[in-house]
Amino acid sequence: MRRTRIVATIGPASSGEKVLKSLLEAGVDVCRLNYSHGSPESKTELYERIRSMEEALGRPTCILADLPGPKLRLGRFPGVVALKRGARLNLHCGVEEMNDASSSDLPVEYAGLSAELKAGDPVLIADGLIRLIVDQAPGTPSGTVLCTVEDGGPVSGRKGVNVPGTMVDLPAIGPNDKAAIAHALEAGADYIAVSYVRTPEDLQPAIDAVKAAGKHVPIVAKIEHPMALECLEDILDLADAVMVARGDLGVEIPLEDVPVAQQHIIDGALERGMIVIVATQMLETMTLNPRPTRAEVSDISSAIRHGATAVMLSGETASGDYPLEAVQTMAKIATAADIGFQSTDRRPSALARFKATRSVAHAGVELAKISEAARIIVATQHGNAARLVAGYRPTTPVTAVSDRIRAARRIQLLPGIESLLVKEYERGSQTMQAAVETLVKQGTILPGERVVAISGSPKAISGSTSTVRLYKVEKDGSIRGSE
Repeated sequence: MRRTRIVATIGPASSGEKVLKSLLEAGVDVCRLNYSHGSPESKTELYERIRSMEEALGRPTCILADLPGPKLRLGRFPGVVALKRGARLNLHCGVEEMNDASSSDLPVEYAGLSAELKAGDPVLIADGLIRLIVDQAPGTPSGTVLCTVEDGGPVSGRKGVNVPGTMVDLPAIGPNDKAAIAHALEAGADYIAVSYVRTPEDLQPAIDAVKAAGKHVPIVAKIEHPMALECLEDILDLADAVMVARGDLGVEIPLEDVPVAQQHIIDGALERGMIVIVATQMLETMTLNPRPTRAEVSDISSAIRHGATAVMLSGETASGDYPLEAVQTMAKIATAADIGFQSTDRRPSALARFKATRSVAHAGVELAKISEAARIIVATQHGNAARLVAGYRPTTPVTAVSDRIRAARRIQLLPGIESLLVKEYERGSQTMQAAVETLVKQGTILPGERVVAISGSPKAISGSTSTVRLYKVEKDGSIRGSE
């Protein structure tokens, strides 16, 4: 089983039933829905389409809802505009749509940008591919900013805008984010990613919304702003998972600093037993070409070997010409990297939450090692016990068992963990033995093999994780425990 998880953004190139199913069969573990594009309601059908494929796939599906965040973007305009080096360009701030956009006039959604920019400030568009320098700014909202194009290129509507060194006065969770959160919770998202996190406080509105809805939906903090690096430890202490969003991060800080920042984020996450997703331009050339560059292959492999638990495809699958080939390529690279040398020894430490669960998870992984168990099974209600087991990177295969489909879906993002839906009995040992019996019937566990079971008490799934058992499957298929 491939340990590293693959997250794929679902967009116009991949939202059709045939292509979507092919991506899930080719190795996509998590479908990312980007709420920056389209109305929240327009995604309802896509949620239903993804869920409808679970029976044919024979496994749960997992959906990551990615919020728009306080991201600056160009307004909407038709077609593609070519910007030439040295040309003068007017940015019309506070304009959401411009039908007559041209190489001399473009819309920017955020009205306050014209009040916050000043002469000499850089303005970067499309992940920094296009660079402008401000010549004149009015100093008032909803004005026009006059710029000179330093680095030109093609640009289309809704492309991201970055202003390094300028503090933009936008709330972390604005009206669009609130609408997206409400829709994601109602539609059944398994994870919610908060964009452009700068401080721990930026996560709180999303956390509060999930709590108010009475649900357990993990929050992913996207690190893409230099201020987040300054507050990283506190952000990691509050978030449930983290994403290294290298597109904006690589624009906001010097490019040469991105690899070190990426490693710092990964290390901090692994010490807490957290999921860490590395994203942006991993197979960028496959947006237009059927094969990757050697550098892209090395980039993905290095991220995995340095500790990333998941890697993400963005435009490659959302709008690219070769979405299936991109997933197939990513799966091959990830599988090879999983088998190869791991250059990180980071494991959950005292920084990890759920300390009692962490201790039991660690004990179970060690018992599996010394007993040469063929499999670890871990009971989990919300996914935390399974996540912490995964954090110790056991060489023994792991199956997480739960009686909740929502937990089974979340497990799809946990590295190297398979899921199994079971019935929870009054006694923890009864639940775990029933799970072992199911795995024996499936042929996952063979006669003569040992199994380590990590569970709660008194009930295996809903009880607090506190118990480790060692079972042995006899030649006749009967289960002997606890050794």
